[in-house]
Amino acid sequence: MTEKIESPPAHHPNALERLTSLVTGEEPPATPTTGEYHTNYVFARLREDKPPPGRYHMWGMLAALYLVMFLAGWNDGTQGPLLPSLQEYYNINYLVISIIWVFNMLGFLLAGLTNVFLTDRFGFGIVAPFGAMCQVLGYIFMCWGPPYPLFCFAFVCSGYGLGLQDAQVNTMASRLPNANNLLFLMHAVYGLGATASPLVATQFVKHVRSKVYYYYFVSLGLGLATAVTLLVVFQLRTEDQVAGRRVEDHPESVPQAVTETETKSDGEGGAEVAAPAARTVKTGPTSSGSKMKQIMRISATHYMALFILLYVGVEVGIGGWATSFLIAERGGGDSSGYVSAGYFGGLTIGRVVLIPVTNFIGKRLATHVFTLLCIALMVVVWTVKSLIGNAVAYAFVGVFLGPMYPIVMIVILDVMPFELQAGTIGWIASLGQVGSAFMPFVTGAISQKHGVWILQPLMISIMGVWMVCWALVPRTRVQQRA
Repeated sequence: MTEKIESPPAHHPNALERLTSLVTGEEPPATPTTGEYHTNYVFARLREDKPPPGRYHMWGMLAALYLVMFLAGWNDGTQGPLLPSLQEYYNINYLVISIIWVFNMLGFLLAGLTNVFLTDRFGFGIVAPFGAMCQVLGYIFMCWGPPYPLFCFAFVCSGYGLGLQDAQVNTMASRLPNANNLLFLMHAVYGLGATASPLVATQFVKHVRSKVYYYYFVSLGLGLATAVTLLVVFQLRTEDQVAGRRVEDHPESVPQAVTETETKSDGEGGAEVAAPAARTVKTGPTSSGSKMKQIMRISATHYMALFILLYVGVEVGIGGWATSFLIAERGGGDSSGYVSAGYFGGLTIGRVVLIPVTNFIGKRLATHVFTLLCIALMVVVWTVKSLIGNAVAYAFVGVFLGPMYPIVMIVILDVMPFELQAGTIGWIASLGQVGSAFMPFVTGAISQKHGVWILQPLMISIMGVWMVCWALVPRTRVQQRA
């Protein structure tokens, strides 16, 4: 059955586009008025055209996106300082406490598998708040110190919610003007959240160690604030109702695009194709399953997905186990939790100050250079038995790790076919969250047998693997298969 095709109206520049045009002197981009557009949205209001957000409304939307990323960072920066106290509370070892990351990973994986389906039917304005409420449900389970099996299950809920939000926010940001810098700044806000949470968590460890799970009441409040903000600010709008409809105005770059043409007889019963008419029909994959199949057929998807899985795993693995490492191997006390704050603070700084460096030497070379610097610093932590020296080295590791995640999100826009970009960003972002759960679990499992000193060589070896993955990512846009 052929799906209903709607023609989009003329695009009206939104507030950010108008501001950008004032700065650059260029006309704001316009969505072509010719062309046709598919929609799978369930509710009629999601298929309606909305006037572009005004200036203050758009800034409110950006603030809501930043709040989501702040909470994501807050969540990822939490476990490190709390881990030793949670082990004491539940009377469990490294391996058993690491199971929380396995359950977290299940939630992220589920988010990655369902994100495209949910987005195609309900749009950003419903899926993102739904994800926030799932995360809130997880914090409700955690905050009263439940039996350990229920505590683990809570991480499925929070992981699923966080995975959906991460996919939604990265995709939305990629649709807005000046997306490159916006992605860097958004992930800097992630680092800000990851910097703040260890500072707060360490205070709970110091003052209410026997009931350290009360910390999750703070996370619960932030989660509720995020859910309400997304509902109020975005008013259930889809991406298209915020950023304008995705209509490809260069059909020749999409093999599945069908262009109407005029014909004339060649006098021998044949027909000669004349110049294409002005109307373009976009006939790319319209079902969620078809989109996912297209995405999975492209090898670049898997190289970037594995890179981001390993990268986020290292990023969160260091933040999650650095405190335990410093306590066990360097004689640190409860205040070692502040080292996680310094590490994530470096992550925040790196995502801001290294933007011009990345732009100057190029995204691909920058990733290799930053990785080599991180490896060198991890060798310092591994070999230099100084608490202060290790803390400083961890902070600089954060600085050089910082830019890599937004770089990958930008490269997706350069490499993937136009209509598969949103689904690819969602899938890769969700897999990154899987890495944030899987790698800390692996670290805990190995540490149980060999000791937590294994953190440094393990992270170094993973960095070496992701450099190979990054080298395999193509430098030009891949062609979409029919």
